[in-house]
Amino acid sequence: MAYIVAYVATIVKEKVAYRANDGVKSAGLGLRMPRPPRASQRFHYIPEWAIRRGVTQADLARELNTEKSTVTRWFQGTIPNEQYLVALAGFFGLDEPASLFRHPDHDWMTELFRGRSRQELERMRDTLKAAFPRAAKV
Repeated sequence: MAYIVAYVATIVKEKVAYRANDGVKSAGLGLRMPRPPRASQRFHYIPEWAIRRGVTQADLARELNTEKSTVTRWFQGTIPNEQYLVALAGFFGLDEPASLFRHPDHDWMTELFRGRSRQELERMRDTLKAAFPRAAKV
């Protein structure tokens, strides 16, 4: 479970660094220091996964046996603890909790390749190499 916390920390650091363009000068040293993330910033896609699955906040609270206010905080940007990340991933039918930090629209490729035979995967690879020859050299 520690990998979930490490993964979340990496995502948060990357997004904070990305948004550091609006940083402030630090103590006249000419250094740009990132501003702390605003409370309104979300680093996960729990609301989008819920919408994709047709689930309300009340449904999530009931299924995960938690308070609706807790689910509301998640929808506002709070990152759930490990226990709830695992439960949310299971509830949404995701392979791993880290998927909650990917937009559901980006999950289509994973679904495309899941459950394919080795022969199908090789044909798909060959098709992609033929369609994108420059990428095949890498």
